[in-house]
Amino acid sequence: MNKKSVKRLVIENLIILLPFIIYGFYKNGYLIYQRNLIKEIWLFKNIYFVLIAILTKIIYDLIKYKKIVINYDFVYLILVSMIIPYHTNLLVFCILLPITYIISNILEKYFKFNKVCFMFLIIFLINGLLFNFNYTNLLEEKFSYHFSFFDILAGRSIGGISSTSIILSFLSYIYLVNTLYYKKEIPFTINIVYLGLAFLYYLVTKSDILINSELIFSSIFVSTLPMYSPFKEKITLIYSILISLLTFILYILINNPFVIYLSIFIISIIFMNIHFKTAKKS
Repeated sequence: MNKKSVKRLVIENLIILLPFIIYGFYKNGYLIYQRNLIKEIWLFKNIYFVLIAILTKIIYDLIKYKKIVINYDFVYLILVSMIIPYHTNLLVFCILLPITYIISNILEKYFKFNKVCFMFLIIFLINGLLFNFNYTNLLEEKFSYHFSFFDILAGRSIGGISSTSIILSFLSYIYLVNTLYYKKEIPFTINIVYLGLAFLYYLVTKSDILINSELIFSSIFVSTLPMYSPFKEKITLIYSILISLLTFILYILINNPFVIYLSIFIISIIFMNIHFKTAKKS
């Protein structure tokens, strides 16, 4: 893939992610402000995270390359800013995002791993230990809601600060499957296998874990990242199934949306190191 193709794909991905950020502002900014639970300055909390992500990339590039480089790291950093919980402390994020980004760039020289999941997991765990592991926003904590099926599809569910809209995820997937480099089999397999397991689990326990907006978003945007996922059809199938299985097991044990990113991180390490090193030797 040449530099022009990479630049085009990066810009394309950023445009696709923009509606999610706008909806995140509506769900985690406007609706909360409307109930007088936050001051005006916190209306744009999800956008502050995105701006920190963009500034992190720009400052890093200017220091290292003396210019701004358009590459997939823009997408990685913005994705992290979208999948973090609402209660992520802004100062913690501002400090940890550049640190985890630099560390990931150093570690990547020695072995491959999903950079988005790596940065997210460290920020999530440290913020959780210091403040809150909870994914709910202020509105969801204060009021009990019984959302309609359409509300959930639209994005009125518990998840990342800018990643809960299932409708936007589906529309994005429909567009992405028609692009040249997108690994469309991965999200399809992950969601089908997970839904099958979740349905069987529901039949046995009556516990509903069927609709999972964070799984859908992460399967479309995070599990398919070109540098951190396999490209051969058979290997891709195994990779996707293992993510579904691990996510399902962890979700039952921990019941927190972050397990999806933990699963992708673990499986990506296995496939991007053990499998591909073995393939090179053969």
